[in-house]
Amino acid sequence: MPVILGGNTGIYLASLTPAFTGLLDTYPNAAAAYSLRQLRTAYTGNAIRVRRSSDNTEQNIGFVNNVLDTASLLTFCGAGNGFVTTWYDQSGNANNAIQTTAFNQPQIVSSGAMITTNGKNSILFDANKLMLLTSSVTAGASSYTSFVGKRVSSGSRLIGLSRWSTNGYSLYLWSDNNYYYLGKTNSYLSSSSTDTTTNQLLLTGLNNAGTMSMFKNGNTIASSSNVLVYSTILDSIGGASGNFSNSNLQEAIFYNSEQSTNRTGIESNINTFYSIYP
Repeated sequence: MPVILGGNTGIYLASLTPAFTGLLDTYPNAAAAYSLRQLRTAYTGNAIRVRRSSDNTEQNIGFVNNVLDTASLLTFCGAGNGFVTTWYDQSGNANNAIQTTAFNQPQIVSSGAMITTNGKNSILFDANKLMLLTSSVTAGASSYTSFVGKRVSSGSRLIGLSRWSTNGYSLYLWSDNNYYYLGKTNSYLSSSSTDTTTNQLLLTGLNNAGTMSMFKNGNTIASSSNVLVYSTILDSIGGASGNFSNSNLQEAIFYNSEQSTNRTGIESNINTFYSIYP
């Protein structure tokens, strides 16, 4: 926004940069939040920690102008590959997602170039890639989860925040091309028709005291009040019940609280940044 300034030497125009407001500034109290953009003004930590393939050295990568510092990342990786060893939690709860085994680390740089989805940085979770949360997060009677990603191919899996082992909580587009919202083993909500898309998606799961609803790009794809929902656990990104995602992920946010009145606002904030749907 241009502003007219005066002085002894005349009048000139200056531009003011709008103040940054993150998603978690407007919609606070997330239990866990992972992104390649900055989500909270007060967050002064890094976005990710990366291992480069040339010598296995690791380095933290922060933000520049509220997005991932790709210049520093590419300089660090050089012409090689970069793998994410830590995806830092921006919620304030310090529940970072980590992977210490090189074989299981998802990739963010390929042969000196950023991996992107729809023009924005993304992390590739292909076969056997998984990040484990530092501490498990309990999903109670009311909870909300939202994540942005795309499958590598039709029939592969797109999984955000989830439970790696059994009896857990997950939201995903599965290999049978159906959407599922799992409250516990054998207690789940599924979509009534298949979806073979490999487009970037914003998926949201909302549990409101036993009524479970799934949303794709802001629209309801399934809802039911007959699904039994227990107090369950999230402990990973990119895997569910022993199965791995095969997708590019960019953001995953979880609230252990009822967020139905904020759902459209949260989705709008995410869509404004990622330009996922009209």
